[in-house]
Amino acid sequence: MGLLSCAFGRHSVDSANMRKTGGMHVGKCRCCHTPMEEIEPHVWDVMRVKDAGLGPRSFS
Repeated sequence: MGLLSCAFGRHSVDSANMRKTGGMHVGKCRCCHTPMEEIEPHVWDVMRVKDAGLGPRSFS
């Protein structure tokens, strides 16, 4: 059920493995391990990852 919600973009962050980098918290989704970042307090978004110079892409 968790992977189905991740397919629709409803990721849930794993609070046990969060870390703080550059004043922001980063972590991964519990189900699909997609990298996520905290953009506002308690608001998480999928982290934008550069893809070998081929253009802006993200894991979603």
